[in-house]
Amino acid sequence: MNKKIILMAMVVVLAAAVIGVYFWSQSRQSGEKINRPDDEAAVRLVVTNFGKALKNVSLLSPAAEEEMDANYKNYLDPALLVQWKADPPKALGRFASSPWPESIEIESIDKFGSGAYDVSARIIDMTSAGVAGSRAVQIGVVKFGDRWLITGVSAIAPEENSLWKEYRGGGVSFRYPEKLTAEYISVAEWPPTIEIKSGDFSCAETPQEVSSMMEITSQRVVDDRIYCVNVKNEGAAGSVYSSYIYTTPVRGKLVSASFVLRYPNCANYNEEQNRACASEREAFDLDATVDRIVQTLNML
Repeated sequence: MNKKIILMAMVVVLAAAVIGVYFWSQSRQSGEKINRPDDEAAVRLVVTNFGKALKNVSLLSPAAEEEMDANYKNYLDPALLVQWKADPPKALGRFASSPWPESIEIESIDKFGSGAYDVSARIIDMTSAGVAGSRAVQIGVVKFGDRWLITGVSAIAPEENSLWKEYRGGGVSFRYPEKLTAEYISVAEWPPTIEIKSGDFSCAETPQEVSSMMEITSQRVVDDRIYCVNVKNEGAAGSVYSSYIYTTPVRGKLVSASFVLRYPNCANYNEEQNRACASEREAFDLDATVDRIVQTLNML
C-alpha cells in the first residue's frame, strides 16, 4: 500500500514538473516575441528624439560643448559624447543657420547581437523654404542597464552618397564606394568580403627588423577606432596586387574586411604621369575608406 502511495506521489510530482516546464517555456517564448518589438520601439524613440535635438547644437559655436551636454546627454553613450565634444566638427549638429538638420527618418532597424541594434536612416535638412535634402546615416544603439544609448554614428557626405552602393549577402549589409576616387589605383577583388566572429582583439605586428614588402601586419588607429591591418603584396605584369585584411572590434565581435587592390608601377609612365601616380599613392587614404565601410555594417 505504501509503495502505491509513493508511486502515485512521484507521478504527481513529475507531471507538475512537466507542466511547469511547459508553461515556463511558453512564457519565455512569448516574452521574447514581445520583447523585440518593445526594444525596437525604444531604439526608434531614442533615434527620433536625437534627430529632433540636432538643430539645437551649433558645431562651430564656442559653446558647442555646452550645447552638446544640454541636448545630447540623454541619447549618446558618454564615451561618444566625450569624443564629439573634443572635436565638434566631426559630430552631428548644425554647421550654419541654413540649412539645418530638422529630423532623422528611420529606414530600417536590424538587431546586432544581444542588446544592440543598427539603424539605417536619413538626416532631413531644412531651410525656410522647405526640405533641402537628406543624408544617409548609420546609427548604432546599445542597451546599458535599462537605457538605450547611441554608441556610434557614420554619415556619408551628400556629394559622396551617389557614389556609394549597398551590398547585401552572407548575412550582412554594408555600403561601399563602387569605384575608388583614384586614377592610378584600381580594385581587383571588390566589394570587401566581410567576416564576423567572436574573440578578443589582438594584433601580432610584424617586427621592424623582419618586415618586408611582401607581407606586413600593423596596428593602426582610424578616427579613434583600432584596426589590425594585414597586407600581402604580389607583383604581376608591371603592377602590384595588394591583398588587405582589416580587423577591428565592433560591439563585442571581431569584424574583418578583405579585398584586393591593384597598384601600377609608376615608373612605367612618362615623367608627368609618374609624378601624378606617386602623388596619388601618397595621398590615398585607404584607412578612412575602409573605416567608413565598416561603420555602415549591419547584421541581417
